[in-house]
Amino acid sequence: MTINIDRCYCEQKTFAYLIELARREKLNVRDLAGREGCGTHCGWCIAYLRRGLRTGETAFDYLLPKEGLDSEDAAV
Repeated sequence: MTINIDRCYCEQKTFAYLIELARREKLNVRDLAGREGCGTHCGWCIAYLRRGLRTGETAFDYLLPKEGLDSEDAAV
């Protein structure tokens, strides 16, 4: 079975959109969550957003450990 994790499923916003927005507006994950709602429901997208902001990845075929908004969060 193949998985494709490419969006915040609660908000239906792609990581490509969210990461581009965060980089353009210089938002960290907490600020992005406040603005777009991602990470404020089930929270599974937080780890993917942090990884994407570090690496540029926007789609994943593996599960990352769940992180909370209170985890270490550096500005982008």
